[in-house]
Amino acid sequence: MDMPIYAALACAYLVLIAFGWSRVREQGDFSYSSIPLLVALGLFYDNAIIAAGEWIGEGRTLRFLSTFRYWTHALFTPALVLFAWDTLRRADLRWAQHPWSRGAAWLVTLGLVAYQTFTAALPETASLAPLREYGVLRYVPQAETGGPLMVIVTSMLLLAAGLILAFRQRWIWMAAGTAALFVGRMIPLPFESSALTNIYELILIVSLWVTARHQDHSSRWTVR
Repeated sequence: MDMPIYAALACAYLVLIAFGWSRVREQGDFSYSSIPLLVALGLFYDNAIIAAGEWIGEGRTLRFLSTFRYWTHALFTPALVLFAWDTLRRADLRWAQHPWSRGAAWLVTLGLVAYQTFTAALPETASLAPLREYGVLRYVPQAETGGPLMVIVTSMLLLAAGLILAFRQRWIWMAAGTAALFVGRMIPLPFESSALTNIYELILIVSLWVTARHQDHSSRWTVR
């Protein structure tokens, strides 16, 4: 039964959202390092809607609410490219201080948003159909899409930034969280559940939040 798992994940994201909002208020603005808050909001919604699927029931309401699961993924997840760039800027990498690097990060982000919108979100939300699996009811797309290119590119850039931080700041957790997502997607586990990827996503977001907090206190602790 996956419903308790999705409900627990939604509760965990509520805690992360509260932490992220507290950090934004502490800083006085919404900076690039706060981008995981947007992604956490999207993932909270994703897990909460899946957890509540049987309670809402099959029909137009659940289908309509489910469309936002795919739109938040398309619009928010690529912004993690900007977070990856910002971690390198805060780690004092010389090239990451230049305006062109920020512009490049924005171009990649907007390109991934456009790609995910036209090759995934639009056809997915137009072809949603109900699926009952492992004790939950959710709406999933029937149309074939362009593949997980956006997720792969975003994850690769997060991993690359995490590996640089492991060397520059002796901080391994961003790389570890991203690697966990990669390994979890590639290696099937003998566990009957549709929520495994969602668990790995939570591990990733936690690793990004603790990285942001680490850099709040030690952004100048680098290895030259």
